[in-house]
Amino acid sequence: MAKITAPSTRQSIWQRINIPHILMYGVLILYALVSVFPFLFMLGTSLMTTGESTSRTSLIPYIPGIHENGYKLDTQSDITPCILYARDTFANDDGDLVTKNRFIVDIPQKALEIQQYSNYSRPIIESREEYFRLPFLTNYCAAWQLGKLGKFMWNSIRITIISVTGTVIFATLAAYAFARMKFAGKDLLFAILLSTLMIPGIVQTLPNVILVTRIGEIFGSNGWFAQHMGFSFCASKNCWINNWPALTIPFMAPAISIFLLRQHFQSIPEELWDAARIDGAGHLRFLIQVVLPISKSALFVILLFAFIGAWNELAWPLLVTAGSETWRPIAVGLQAFFSEEGRIPELQMAGSMIAILPVLILYAITQRTFIEGLSQSGLKG
Repeated sequence: MAKITAPSTRQSIWQRINIPHILMYGVLILYALVSVFPFLFMLGTSLMTTGESTSRTSLIPYIPGIHENGYKLDTQSDITPCILYARDTFANDDGDLVTKNRFIVDIPQKALEIQQYSNYSRPIIESREEYFRLPFLTNYCAAWQLGKLGKFMWNSIRITIISVTGTVIFATLAAYAFARMKFAGKDLLFAILLSTLMIPGIVQTLPNVILVTRIGEIFGSNGWFAQHMGFSFCASKNCWINNWPALTIPFMAPAISIFLLRQHFQSIPEELWDAARIDGAGHLRFLIQVVLPISKSALFVILLFAFIGAWNELAWPLLVTAGSETWRPIAVGLQAFFSEEGRIPELQMAGSMIAILPVLILYAITQRTFIEGLSQSGLKG
């Protein structure tokens, strides 16, 4: 009996190739490369010496016999022990000599000569008992020291904590009211709120400046409280300008955060509210004990948005902190550092890396939660 074989269904390699998929992945890969190139350029430049960063051939790989005039990335001279822990005797801001243990940035003289930091100001001390040094990248230590980035970084941390806390509180309350409560004009107010998303931020700058100036004067030393109540909230004429309220309060209830939370709160089953009412719970108790525990992902999205917005803001802090550096954030400090160190590209890139590092670390740690929160906030429906 003859053996019958089934016809082969194996496709050739050309038949298995999906041209649309190849084109799609090609475009995505190209877009990813274009997006990541500025970051890689910034990272690479921050590790260079002054001669490398100012040379036109600094990005050409060094290949003996082909690129004789090329440059090799001098990482060995860039990595020096420039962070030390010591017991120093130095003059404080009041001119008094104090002695205490502290971490300090102090780049060795050899590294200063290699990197050509002609305007680097070494710490002035009377005496020093050095305990140990920590090896770190010289450019980063110099940028931290020259730009006083530590002070601005601390300001950004404080501003971010206040902004994130206020956003979570006020955006949550407003979103819950729009999603779960009934009151006159709710739909109209929500429509007005959404319409503010279409207004460019630069258009809102002048009204916000006038608003924070007038309100700050009310609480100041010559304001309404001082004249009618006999006390003021601060010693200056304006309690908001050059202070944390102007940097945080106007942005504690952004429309996009209210919208995202409102969409998520609307997806919560009505049966949970009915059960809570049977147990005698009101809206506030229902929000705290039921809604918030099941809305962690959505809350995390607005928290991350608030963090990134507060950390990266530049134009607004420049306006409201023009008279003082007390509350200037890292973005403003970095901008001033750029204007002072315009001829040293590697220090500019090192300062930029320091400024964006917290955002990169936070997003890398919380990427999955962030994507999950976006999918649960009603954007997909």
